[in-house]
Amino acid sequence: MYSSAVPLTVIKGAGHEYIPLPAGENATVADFHSIRTNTTDSPSHLTSGFYKIEAGPAKPAAYNFEETKYVLSGQIDVLDEATGITHHLVPEDFAFFHVGSKVKFSTKSSGFAFYAVTRPVRAPHPNLLGREEKTPPLSRL
Repeated sequence: MYSSAVPLTVIKGAGHEYIPLPAGENATVADFHSIRTNTTDSPSHLTSGFYKIEAGPAKPAAYNFEETKYVLSGQIDVLDEATGITHHLVPEDFAFFHVGSKVKFSTKSSGFAFYAVTRPVRAPHPNLLGREEKTPPLSRL
């Protein structure tokens, strides 16, 4: 039970920031928030951000964490190496990646998605420095 309410963390304009692709790359992630959770039954990190991909070589990924991905625009193709099935994700499609999942991401045009993962920040969003409000959480019981 909480002794009092805990304030939200708000990042203004996080979904509208330009995310540059690294030189020579056609895909990138941009983590914009991470916290070591206060969940008592299974503490972990919870990090969220955006995934951007443009036409080019397929990008392999092997998961040692869980991830949810929700497509906001374009199309993101995901080859599931466990089944051999390529899923063509479009806006409003959702995918969950389990620990042990192996996939290859690609697109014929471009794709943009929101994600939440159970890992710490790896690639900070380059245009959000200083945008997080600094309201400290209230004490808990």
